[in-house]
Amino acid sequence: MKHLALVVFSIITLQLNVLADNQNSFAYIQPVSIETTVGRFHEAFKDTDQDGIVDIKDKCSNTLPSTQVDLLGCKLIIDDDKDGVSNRNDKCPNSQAHAVVDTYGCESDDDKDGIVNAIDECPNTTKDFIVDKIGCPQTTVLQVEFQSAKYIILPKSYEALKKFADFLHANPSYQAIIYGYTDNLGDNSTNKKLSKERAKAVMNALIQDGVKLTRLTALGMGSNNPIADNNTNEGRAKNRRIEVDLLQ
Repeated sequence: MKHLALVVFSIITLQLNVLADNQNSFAYIQPVSIETTVGRFHEAFKDTDQDGIVDIKDKCSNTLPSTQVDLLGCKLIIDDDKDGVSNRNDKCPNSQAHAVVDTYGCESDDDKDGIVNAIDECPNTTKDFIVDKIGCPQTTVLQVEFQSAKYIILPKSYEALKKFADFLHANPSYQAIIYGYTDNLGDNSTNKKLSKERAKAVMNALIQDGVKLTRLTALGMGSNNPIADNNTNEGRAKNRRIEVDLLQ
């Protein structure tokens, strides 16, 4: 019993010493207020620009509202066609890979014919022509005017004819079918004859400029295929025209 009492006394003494040491340690810990704890909590989850990335991780803290951002809080640039223009600003979202594009994400079309440079086999076509799917001229309307009810070409049309002749000289592989058209005033037979004479007048003007006859054909279409309303003066003026189809 004497030994047992000694062991119990030793254990109690050890526990009292440990308790005293812990009390001495707690004396050096400063108490933290609830307000400080709540403030730190709010700071840890603060998201000033409301982009879903907390400020302590946000590398772009002034992102505009509704902007898609990456894990660092910076504007997320989504560019599905990999042309360097984000989807949001891309007016041509299906550009070919590695294509040269403008600021709107559209491929360059230097001659403005509607066919992008990458597939344009006739890269210097002027706006006077309607082109095919590879950018080469197919049809045009020549700005040629005649004396009323006659097939005498007015002098103000000479420049347009000279420009077209220069095109044919520069592109010797083309042949031209020249169509004359009238409005619907008058009878059909007269209109067809007049349209044929006007087409021939244009053909002769081109020949005088050095274009070979074998490259030219003149046809009179009369009042067929109107492109405007024949019930108005303006519409009839548009229907009195010279069209050209180009063949290679």
